[in-house]
Amino acid sequence: MRTSGPSSGEISRRVTLLFSGASVVGALIVFLYFALIDPMPVDDDAVRSLQTEGIVTFAVVGLVILGGALAMVIWLGRPIRKWLGLIEAGTPASEMPPKVARLVLTWPLIGASLVAVSSLLVAVFFAILYDDPGNFVGIAIGGAVATTIVYFGTDLIWRQQIPTFFPDGNLSSIPAFRLLVRRRLLLAFILIGGLTPTLLVVLSQVRTRAVLEAGNPQAILDNLIVVQLFVLGVGLAAGLITAVLVARAIVGPLEALETAMGRVEDNELDTTVAVTTNDELGYLGERFNFMTDGLRQGERLRELFGLYVSAEVAQAAVETGTGLGGTLVDCSVVFSDIRDFTTLSERMPPARLVDVINRYMTAMVSVVVDHGGVVTRFGGDSIMAVFGTPLNPMDDHADRAVRTALGMRRALAAFNRDATVDGLPNLQAGIGIASGPVIAGNIGGRERIEYTVMGDAVNLAARLEDRTKDAGAPILMSAETYRALDGRRDLPARALTDLRIKGKRDPVTAYAISD
Repeated sequence: MRTSGPSSGEISRRVTLLFSGASVVGALIVFLYFALIDPMPVDDDAVRSLQTEGIVTFAVVGLVILGGALAMVIWLGRPIRKWLGLIEAGTPASEMPPKVARLVLTWPLIGASLVAVSSLLVAVFFAILYDDPGNFVGIAIGGAVATTIVYFGTDLIWRQQIPTFFPDGNLSSIPAFRLLVRRRLLLAFILIGGLTPTLLVVLSQVRTRAVLEAGNPQAILDNLIVVQLFVLGVGLAAGLITAVLVARAIVGPLEALETAMGRVEDNELDTTVAVTTNDELGYLGERFNFMTDGLRQGERLRELFGLYVSAEVAQAAVETGTGLGGTLVDCSVVFSDIRDFTTLSERMPPARLVDVINRYMTAMVSVVVDHGGVVTRFGGDSIMAVFGTPLNPMDDHADRAVRTALGMRRALAAFNRDATVDGLPNLQAGIGIASGPVIAGNIGGRERIEYTVMGDAVNLAARLEDRTKDAGAPILMSAETYRALDGRRDLPARALTDLRIKGKRDPVTAYAISD
């Protein structure tokens, strides 16, 4: 689940402030180096004092360089600003040209590269101009610090803008340069961890040799200590800043992913994470979003599956598969059928008929589910429900079946009252109940299967329903069901002996229940 972040204007201001601040820090390091550290002592003082002229020169030159750098950044970022305005105005982000998409993804690297190249050119120029390698060293220190802060800081801020340009989060499909996490760590080590000790060695060697030829060796030794403390302090400060920025850049996406995984664990399948980088962490976020999308599709599929079969059948298929076969169980079967359905269908328009049947089925199924039954079959105008199968094992399946039948009669009465108000015909239905051993399981072929029950009890329930109209009772139950009832003495049932049932050679005894 994505949360709203700062506005585009706020992100732009933060990037500008960071770029300016990092440039000032780098320039300040260069100024202090040339003003206090680099000049070899010519008297007894280890470092020279600051001169007003030097400060003014530093300020002017620094502002010129900063202004030029900002102007270059603004010029390079014109396509980004243009498309940001178009997207915020309603233009689909998918219409953004690939060139602009690559520019967006590499923008922090471009800004840092601009600082690095500028620093390198200035360092080489002054080193050649004054024939002094120390000039290169001093500018390199400030340039390395500024480059590191600009890249890692801008990358951290710019991530908040990425979802605007890539709302679908599919960054791996953009053919842009990828600075992977391991390369970032290596870059940080080279700029800060590797440069600091190298500079310490070089500067210490230069001053150690100067001691042998100088007339003021103590001042040079003191200067050496100052140089070492300066480089060490700059390195530690820059290293700390870099470590914080890199840690946030790595830990932030991982924490967001951890939070999102917790939400998915709580079944919040609409959870997504914002993909803000095109490195390993961004790819991990993409895979997470694809995973949750698959889970949502699976959940929708299971919900749709549950509309065509009962929830218990759907759950069993998900958990145990759809192998063919069955189990012999003792259960109760309830079979309900609308009387005179053919006549009803001839009198009503098809659309109205479907609406009436759906409302009727909804009312009947609700009663079945409330009593723990499983609907295994719809026959257009008929319903078959079972109690006591492996999907809903229960010892009192006969009692539940009878209570379900009585509940269906009450639900039908309420349905007819509403139908009368709506000017619709009333429905009449018969219910047959039978208990006994059946085979319950998946029946069919490889292409299509159905969870159902088969056996004499199933056939008997359907035949009893067929005899309800002749018997003058809406509910008929088999003798086996009646004998299995715990509260049969309190049930207003009358025995019907010598009842002829189609498919039975001998008459059977059934029990009728009236409203």
